Amino acid sequence: MAATDSATADAKKTTTTTTVLVGVDYSEHSYHAMEEAARFAAARFPPGAAEVVAVHARRPLAPAFVAIGAVAAVISMEAAEQRAMEKLIGEKARQLSAQYKVEVKVEVKDGEAKRVLCDAVGEHGAGVLVVGSHGYGPVLRALLGSVSDHCIRHASCPVMVVKMPQPQP
Repeated sequence: MAATDSATADAKKTTTTTTVLVGVDYSEHSYHAMEEAARFAAARFPPGAAEVVAVHARRPLAPAFVAIGAVAAVISMEAAEQRAMEKLIGEKARQLSAQYKVEVKVEVKDGEAKRVLCDAVGEHGAGVLVVGSHGYGPVLRALLGSVSDHCIRHASCPVMVVKMPQPQP
């Protein structure tokens, strides 16, 4: 029986995958972060030992205070825009999967980005969280809040903040 338990333990070791979680929105910063997450997973782990999960936090539709017809039109436009953007993220994920030979999945969750990402870290047991930096200065960061700052303080795993490369003169 001990040999069977040992074989099962060895099989579990070889099938365990590390999740590299990355926060995405529709900015070039987040696409760059998604590419860095795929590059990191491919470089750091053997083939099949890591996956990248790109998480997009979708803001719930705003409460409506106008006539029913107008609300339906707004909801329909927002839903169509959301589907188009999710398709764009999915296409980027497929390209990165092929380029880096690592599985890149996309998840869309409702809620505020900083909370959605920290919750997703726990749900997936992520080994690392990758977020892009928009490079806001201290004033804008204080006014808008910073997803990366929040994640650095509250995520239960290491956080990698990725900046856009500086243009070469």
